[in-house]
Amino acid sequence: MQSSVWGYLFLILGLLGIILIFFFGNVTVDNEDMYYILKEVTEASMIDAVDYQAYRVGVGYDGITEDKDLEDSMHCIAGIPGTIRIVEEKFVESFIRRFSESVSGNTNYKITFDDIDECPPKVTVTITARESYSWFSKLLGRGNDEVNYKTDSMDIVNRLSAILESKEGI
Repeated sequence: MQSSVWGYLFLILGLLGIILIFFFGNVTVDNEDMYYILKEVTEASMIDAVDYQAYRVGVGYDGITEDKDLEDSMHCIAGIPGTIRIVEEKFVESFIRRFSESVSGNTNYKITFDDIDECPPKVTVTITARESYSWFSKLLGRGNDEVNYKTDSMDIVNRLSAILESKEGI
């Protein structure tokens, strides 16, 4: 009888420990993984968006850029092979696809492309993650009150500027 009571005690303490770990794991705020996802996705998307035709034969009109005068639309000199250039639409498409594959679905993200320069390739991306803690306020019994507590939501902002350079051929 006494050993079964000890068994129940350890079972209850184990379940309580798991519940506490789950609770505090969801309440803490961590953006280290978001920074590394942003960094890796930006780099891979920039490499995906490289215009190989512009690299091989020089920058020319591609039908995507609205301005036909390349001197005004980009900072590249037309006709010089070896110029690295990215296509803006291809970068945005690749970034959104890769980012959505890499993150979890329990957080709302707002992706802002602050600056995209095709030539020389430079991007600035801002990701705002909004984590909702409405379950935490419901746990405290404040679910339907009109008072907005600071535990309802929290924004985590990560901003990254990246420049694509290469000393060797692509």
